[in-house]
Amino acid sequence: MKSLFSLFFCSIIFLNSCAQQKVERPPKFPPKKYTEIKKGKKIESVPKPTYVLTLGKLKQNKDSLYCGKNDDECNIIDGKITLFSPSIARGDNASVTERLYAEGEFMKGKYQGIWKYYDKNKKVIKKEKWDNGKLVYRKEYK
Repeated sequence: MKSLFSLFFCSIIFLNSCAQQKVERPPKFPPKKYTEIKKGKKIESVPKPTYVLTLGKLKQNKDSLYCGKNDDECNIIDGKITLFSPSIARGDNASVTERLYAEGEFMKGKYQGIWKYYDKNKKVIKKEKWDNGKLVYRKEYK
């Protein structure tokens, strides 16, 4: 009797668990989304390059636009830039190294956005805000 009751109880649990399973039908072909024509996304503008130059390679051409001088060509700078300045180490092993001088951005050869100038210890000593080549404000730190 006990075994019959346990068999009955197990079969009820089994049938209950089978009844709770969801049966899915296969999708119809072609799906509605398949027939719609998808439009391509617009290609956004290519990000501007980041330049790393020394002060000697940054020149101003006759149109007052800043350019990077490579060989004999002067390519107008359009993008972010990091400027380095030569620094002479003193002592027994005197050598010339480059230190961070300024960071900012040019837009078609003109100063644009916020420019930060650094001292020998990489501490910000001056900030300037430019708008299309015109100085908006300047703040100097001590």
